[in-house]
Amino acid sequence: MPGPTRAAHLRAGRWPSARIGLAKRGVEAQVIEGDAKGYRGMVSAQSDEQIDRWAADLFIDFAKRMGVGTAIAAFCRAAGLDAKAFQRAFLVGGGPDRVIGIDTAGAVAAPIFELPKAVAGLRRIDPRARDKLIAFLVEHREVMSYTP
Repeated sequence: MPGPTRAAHLRAGRWPSARIGLAKRGVEAQVIEGDAKGYRGMVSAQSDEQIDRWAADLFIDFAKRMGVGTAIAAFCRAAGLDAKAFQRAFLVGGGPDRVIGIDTAGAVAAPIFELPKAVAGLRRIDPRARDKLIAFLVEHREVMSYTP
């Protein structure tokens, strides 16, 4: 049975960025903005499946808010991937080979809703994928901020 979604954690105030939003409104002041250590601890306590789900959600949210190229670049930085390694992770994760390519600026591009395939692929090709996905979540936690 799948674990709770990020949205369920946000509604319950268990996601640190949700508590940050609540703290700013004076409801709860347990987590302060920039508390990367606490956030990393909370994410690290999750199962691999939950981390993958959150990383996939973040990847899509990031791409929606900041653009696909920016999201892919951020994922690659956190995971230590170059363009070729990202393409490999994407394809190994089940991404269709006809949809990934290079845009006119020379950056890797893929359809927004196919981006989570790279998360699944990273798990298959890299034994340190868990640490890299946690790094991606922690480094870009502000993108996942909950705003009611």
